[in-house]
Amino acid sequence: MSTKPDRFAVVIDDESIILAGMEIMLDTWGYQVLAAEDVETVLAKLPGCPAPDVILSDYRLRDGWSGITAIRAVREACGAAVPAIILTGDTGAELMAAAKADQIRILHKPVQPNDLRRQIDALISTP
Repeated sequence: MSTKPDRFAVVIDDESIILAGMEIMLDTWGYQVLAAEDVETVLAKLPGCPAPDVILSDYRLRDGWSGITAIRAVREACGAAVPAIILTGDTGAELMAAAKADQIRILHKPVQPNDLRRQIDALISTP
């Protein structure tokens, strides 16, 4: 008997292969997933969805967006401080400072699925 996923994740990555992989992985972990290659698509699809349990975003996105601005936009649209993780190869101090200010966790690529799952579980189980 299949149950409806009780957790909802938003994933933003402008590389479709990574996006598809993340979507499949989260789905197998029991998440309903809203995955898109750009922020506009996510924001267009969000109305009517529950507030996400977690947002996963790449750092460098299309159209001048960064993972930080993308997460801010999704949080604003949901009216909630949704836990968020940026997956990136970037190690800049600017990114670290911005992420800390916005309470966004940074994971450096390549991220192992087990590590990602642990990070997500830790993030969403913290009140």
